[in-house]
Amino acid sequence: MKSYKTIAAGVSLFAVLMTTACSDFEDLNRNPRDASITDVKVEYFLNKSIMGAQQDPHIAERMFILTWKYAARFERGSGFALGSDNNGWMTDYCSVNYAGGWLNNVNTAVAIGEEQLATGTALPHTRNALQIARIWRAEMYAQLACGFGPAPINGEYKSEKEVFYFVLSELKDAATQLDPAVDMSALADLDAFYGGNVRQWIKYAHSLRMRYAMLLSEVDPAKAKEEFEDAAKGDKILLPEDIARVAEKDGWDELTGVMTRSWNAQTISVTFNNLVVGLGGQAFDVPADSVQMKAALKDPQTYLGVYLDKHLPLTTNDPCAGYFFDALPSKIDPRATKLFNVPGYRDPAVYYDPDIAKPDELASTAKLYPVPDAVTDTIEIKTRFAWSAWVAGTWDRKAGYSTDLIGTNANYPRLSKAYRYSTNKRVWFAPWETNFLLAEAALYGWAVGGDAKSFYEAGIRASFEYLGVAGKVDAYLTSRDYNRVGTSVDFDHTTEATPFSIQYIDGYTGESKTATYHYPVNSIYKGGTANNDHLAKIITQKYLAFVPWQPLDAWNDQRRLGLPFMENQAVETDYSQAQVPLTKGTAKECRLEFYPKRYRYPTGLGSVNPAGYAQAIQLLGGPDKTTTPLWWSKR
Repeated sequence: MKSYKTIAAGVSLFAVLMTTACSDFEDLNRNPRDASITDVKVEYFLNKSIMGAQQDPHIAERMFILTWKYAARFERGSGFALGSDNNGWMTDYCSVNYAGGWLNNVNTAVAIGEEQLATGTALPHTRNALQIARIWRAEMYAQLACGFGPAPINGEYKSEKEVFYFVLSELKDAATQLDPAVDMSALADLDAFYGGNVRQWIKYAHSLRMRYAMLLSEVDPAKAKEEFEDAAKGDKILLPEDIARVAEKDGWDELTGVMTRSWNAQTISVTFNNLVVGLGGQAFDVPADSVQMKAALKDPQTYLGVYLDKHLPLTTNDPCAGYFFDALPSKIDPRATKLFNVPGYRDPAVYYDPDIAKPDELASTAKLYPVPDAVTDTIEIKTRFAWSAWVAGTWDRKAGYSTDLIGTNANYPRLSKAYRYSTNKRVWFAPWETNFLLAEAALYGWAVGGDAKSFYEAGIRASFEYLGVAGKVDAYLTSRDYNRVGTSVDFDHTTEATPFSIQYIDGYTGESKTATYHYPVNSIYKGGTANNDHLAKIITQKYLAFVPWQPLDAWNDQRRLGLPFMENQAVETDYSQAQVPLTKGTAKECRLEFYPKRYRYPTGLGSVNPAGYAQAIQLLGGPDKTTTPLWWSKR
């Protein structure tokens, strides 16, 4: 009879293909008892895979924060947002300590289940545990294909099309074979998602199938429609208790929160800020006893901020380039102040200071230093109760003149403590995503049992409920106020925003002046003609609901559709050839190639397995660069 070491080593060559640490792969599967197949259980390896994929602080910083969140613009940062990846991180990510091990473990779980069923050694719950493992394995394969492109299945690289067809097939078949009547108490402590609740796993499988069917909507619409409509017939994640999530805890292990490291400030991004300011027509949530905060409120439709073009870069298509908003916007999406703190205010529910050496430091003012031949004096601007964001990228000399502003995290809104102290549950799939997927499908005329508007509004309601602002959702849904991008909330309001006059303060003279505000031209979506159509609304709301838990899924939407609008990073100096092809001359344009498309395979792959690497690159259809588009994102 086979030992589980033999089964595991024969199932997945992912670690061998993707890392130089081949000996680690053998160590991972070595058991001092060399147990037989009857001594091991599917759920042991399934649980190990799920736990690992929560990402300990080491790999979470490198992948979840500095790769996924940067790509999705969930926070301000350059790096991967410019197409610069750290290949050492990718090698680490793919090792048996991380993604290689997660996939190896779940492949082992599947192999054990299949072997036990074939040999008559299965326990009553084994068949269901096997199907759960197949669902989880499908998610692991999909994540790899979303990041790298072609990925190995059973030791051989497959095209993205083959990977996603496999994922969709596995999700469908596994959901069909799950039996809710079976006692699954054996998984009560070995299934961090649902404790062995089969009905919930069926919902998760159908929902994942909708997610990855929709991923193919631009490149393979017939397959996308077929798979999506079929999945939508089944039970789905629609209620708060359905959310696929895993509890975090304090410390330094696999369940430590993915956004807990104190040195990652996770400051607000320009993309997020432009989407929430003014959106929904809701008043900024100011404590009743805070006179100073009330005095700091200004209407974002009539005031743009302080213009500081000598210190802030203009080489970007951010519609607010050069402006520092030295106030609190009187109208903002109410979720924003639940997700990010107000600079200078210690709200016990939201406040988080990443500078742990100075726990009492609060934003107050920042100095902008003299600029040769342009600005002779040091300027001091107010940062307390100032809700502002400014682009990352290459600032050249402006970074030095503005270091007191951009180099102090207290000057920015930062991710709130609810996501920083390991007291939450990491969300993998939630009702808002289900509803926004259904809304998009209905918009395309697919048969999903409802209309786009109803699903859209249900998605918003689910997000508001999750963040504790459900009391504001009714008024929010009827708002026709535009955000900084030119999108409103009311689904029936599709009038495109037009330029308008707005006041600002000249930061160098103190004079009040008037400018014309121009909404961005998102050329990669409908040629830049639509910022407020139905799809733009759906994806805008989906993006906001994804923050902060689902950056990879938000990045997928941006690559697939070009939505929501993401500004170019600053280009005060042209980027290197290893980055996206932005230049000072193209900084105001909006092009698909100005965003990273994937991450590179670990450099060791070419030497460890040259044949496998050659096969992967052939299937990729382009060079192994971050700028090479993936099959499903080619438009």
